[in-house]
Amino acid sequence: MNAGGIRVATLEDAFAILDIYNISINSGISTGHTAPIKLLEVIEWLELMTPQRPFWVLEQDGTVVAWANADDFHGLPIFSNCAEIGVYVLPKAYRQGCAKALLEYLEIELKNQGTSHLVALIFSENQSSIDLFTKQEFQPWGVFPQAANVNGEKHDVHILGKIL
Repeated sequence: MNAGGIRVATLEDAFAILDIYNISINSGISTGHTAPIKLLEVIEWLELMTPQRPFWVLEQDGTVVAWANADDFHGLPIFSNCAEIGVYVLPKAYRQGCAKALLEYLEIELKNQGTSHLVALIFSENQSSIDLFTKQEFQPWGVFPQAANVNGEKHDVHILGKIL
């Protein structure tokens, strides 16, 4: 990675987060959205983040090239120690260690905040993400067969998890 670092996202990062996420949406195998989202949605995400569930960005040479987030898993109080995580990277920053750096960083941060379980939901076609999480010692916890409907096409979704 070039000079830069990881930090908690601010509202000023909304455009970069939007760009990276919309590129991921266009891939068809990286997000739960099927059409590009708007800037207001990203701003709402950032306004609703908490110290326990922040967004992080990774910068290279002053430019945000990747981001990650943690959401409450399943939205129920009994799962308050579990987080669903996502990592998104600009194509020009692929294979530079950005996703790995973000994943390692958020694991430490979330563990320090009392999170005990991390969960990632990954399309079966997204082998690079499955490989990334597997290398970070995430275990296969199951598959939702044909659960994702992307523009009329069914996809399996892998559940990868890690106990911190």
